[in-house]
Amino acid sequence: MPGCARTPNVDLTRVELPVAWAAIGWIVAAPVLALALLRAPWSRFADGEQVHVWYGTLFALILLWSIQATVGEGFTFHLLGIAALTLTAGPALALVGSAAAVLVLMLVKGGVWASGPLAWVTMAALPVAVTWATLRLAERRLPPNFFVYVFVVAFFGAALSLIAAGLAGALVLTLGAGRPAELVFGDYVPYLVYLAFGEATLNGMALTLLVVYRPHWVVSFDDRRYILGR
Repeated sequence: MPGCARTPNVDLTRVELPVAWAAIGWIVAAPVLALALLRAPWSRFADGEQVHVWYGTLFALILLWSIQATVGEGFTFHLLGIAALTLTAGPALALVGSAAAVLVLMLVKGGVWASGPLAWVTMAALPVAVTWATLRLAERRLPPNFFVYVFVVAFFGAALSLIAAGLAGALVLTLGAGRPAELVFGDYVPYLVYLAFGEATLNGMALTLLVVYRPHWVVSFDDRRYILGR
C-alpha cells in the first residue's frame, strides 16, 4: 500500500515495515498466541453467559478501535480498552480475543498483513502483559482493598498499558519504519499523556460498574479479597 508507506501513521497495521521487522513480529506473536490458545480456560465457556460476555467485550473492542482521530503529520490515535478485556477475561482470553479483533479490523478496513503480528504485539499483547503485571504487583504489595483494585489496577494499570503500547509503537516507527525521531517523539508521544487519561477513565469506569453490578463477569476480581479484605 504505497499511500501507507508515505504517511507517518502510528497504526502499525497500515505501515509497511522492513522484512526483518515484520519477521520479528511473526516470531514473537506466533508462540505467544499459541500459548494463549493452549492456556485459555475454554471450559469457562460451558457457562453460556461467559461466552456472551466475551463476545460482547470483543465487539466493543472492535468498535473502540474503529473510532480514530488523526493529528499532526497523520498520526492516528485510538483508545485500546485492553485493560478492561484483560481484567474481565484473563490474559489468555484477552490475547486470543485481541488477535481476533485485529484480524476483523484488517479484513474490514484493510492494512499491511505482514505488519499485523507486530501491530498486535505492540497494541494488544504488551498492554495485556502490563495490565496483568500491575494486578499481580498490587496483590503482592498493596492492601486487599476495593479502591486499590479500582484506582491502581483498573485506572492506573489502563493508563500504563496505553503508554507502554504507544512508546513501543513509537520505537517501531523510528527504528523499523524509518520515521524521523523528532517527528514521532515530538508530534506523537506527547499526546500519549492525554490519551492515557482517557484510557484510564474508560477502563476504570467500565470495571467499576462491572465489579459493582456483575462481579462474576470479572475473573480478576475476588469478593473475599477486595470486599472482605481476606
